Amino acid sequence: MTPTRIVDPLPVQVPRPMVLLRLGYRRPAQVPEKVATILDDTMAKGRVLLAPRAVCGTFDVATPGPGVILIGGTLRSASRSLHERLAGCRRAVLFAATIGEAVETWARDQMDAGEMTRGLLADAFASSAAIALGLEVETIAARALAEETLTPTKRYAPGYGDWSLADQAPLHALLDAGCIGITLTEDFLMLPAKSISGVIGGR
Repeated sequence: MTPTRIVDPLPVQVPRPMVLLRLGYRRPAQVPEKVATILDDTMAKGRVLLAPRAVCGTFDVATPGPGVILIGGTLRSASRSLHERLAGCRRAVLFAATIGEAVETWARDQMDAGEMTRGLLADAFASSAAIALGLEVETIAARALAEETLTPTKRYAPGYGDWSLADQAPLHALLDAGCIGITLTEDFLMLPAKSISGVIGGR
């Protein structure tokens, strides 16, 4: 990926057990029959509305000063947790990905219409889709880093530990995340809300 790559569409599978776990059910037998029926209908409709896509890029990692990490010559951070996560890394994959806004809008519309159960199930499906999206991004990053004979670290994101959420701005600028429909609020939160971003280092 030099410098960035857009994956659109990004294949995402949302397994039923993942949604159930999100809802607090550890076993299918725990799910009331009525809820199970509504959930199956919700998942069928949700899959149609999913529009998962991602933008990724592999960038150089440098340490220009004590405790300072520089990614892509632009994203500079003094975060101790990020520094520890990227220790020994000379390259890193930055990414931003989203499931799109249609599922979020649908879940919100269900709740606004008073269909609270359906709305909550739709939101759980959307959240699970975002988790599945992260797993797919990890696979893409691992493949990209393997091409450079590098081993991936675990995924990390602005807002984790002491890594400032404000670093969403340079991260998104490096990737031009707007190209897949992601924008940032004044507080550096992503829209659509069911979006993810972050870094995966390569050692």
